Amino acid sequence: MRYNINYRNRMTKKGILSNLDTEQINMLHPYFPYTEPLNVGGLLCPSEHIISALEPWLTQERVEKIGKVLQNRTYTVSPVLDGLYDIGNMNAVLRTSEAFGFQAVHIIETSVKYREANRVAQGAEKWLDIFRWKSPLGCVSYLKEKGYKICATSLDSQKTINEIDFLSPTAIVFGNEHEGVSKEMLKHADENIIIPMFGFTQSFNISVAASIVLYHAFQERVKQLQTNGDLYENERQILKALFYWKSLSRAKEIVSHALKKDFII
Repeated sequence: MRYNINYRNRMTKKGILSNLDTEQINMLHPYFPYTEPLNVGGLLCPSEHIISALEPWLTQERVEKIGKVLQNRTYTVSPVLDGLYDIGNMNAVLRTSEAFGFQAVHIIETSVKYREANRVAQGAEKWLDIFRWKSPLGCVSYLKEKGYKICATSLDSQKTINEIDFLSPTAIVFGNEHEGVSKEMLKHADENIIIPMFGFTQSFNISVAASIVLYHAFQERVKQLQTNGDLYENERQILKALFYWKSLSRAKEIVSHALKKDFII
């Protein structure tokens, strides 16, 4: 789910609302998709106040779970699904991405439009930032603007996933079930990569391929960083507020009440 973000000072009875200070605001990765204050459910509110309003409504177990999840989250590695036909495969990749902590997934809808399949995704899409694109060019332009290296999976490549630096911003493109990665995407990719195979079979199912590559990326990052997560403190705070919001069906009502009670809106 995407939230529209912009920045505006808000006034309270005590003056300008205290957000993250200037130094903290600047500590955002160029590919982190949110800034303060957050616009969620039509409410414009700093993440710290969303957290303050919602945390008393969560169990301690839930608060601790969200904290642990945030420690493992990253936007540095991002899977890209290029024109997949099978909704089940799309949702399987989302489930794998969420399980390993890869927060953003890009879906290029040149074959079919993405829709949720809860039996497969098991609710993974709720916790991810899903970017939907009408064409490969739009997706590539965005990713390159944000500093990502584009690595397209290809059976014709001689470079294996073992040779990729997953500590730097990397978008991994997985092609559809019939033709693989599109010609347009291959043209704009920085390099092509392949999963080593040692049998008679020539390729993996897309969801299996994504699971292998994402697990490998996860393992390499943990081996070198001791963790997959690399969010700045204020980025974790922003995602914490969003995860709190998504954890409560009455989040908008609770935060609205807190704003009316404590602030001049």
